Amino acid sequence: MAAEITAPVEVTTRLPGAVPIGGHIGTLAVALRGETLHAEDVYRALGELLVEAGNYIIDNAALPDASEDDA
Repeated sequence: MAAEITAPVEVTTRLPGAVPIGGHIGTLAVALRGETLHAEDVYRALGELLVEAGNYIIDNAALPDASEDDA
């Protein structure tokens, strides 16, 4: 098995006039090629983690219902 680097990933949103919100969304794991960590591997792994987090939010209905905005 190839060696890998792992790191926690946290995301914070800061909208104008709003309180910043955020939290831990997962752990990034990137395999080393040889003994080298390549930026493109980090970006690919981070992109995959963000997609997984987004899909989790959508699948678990954690986003506000659009009909609530009309109320």
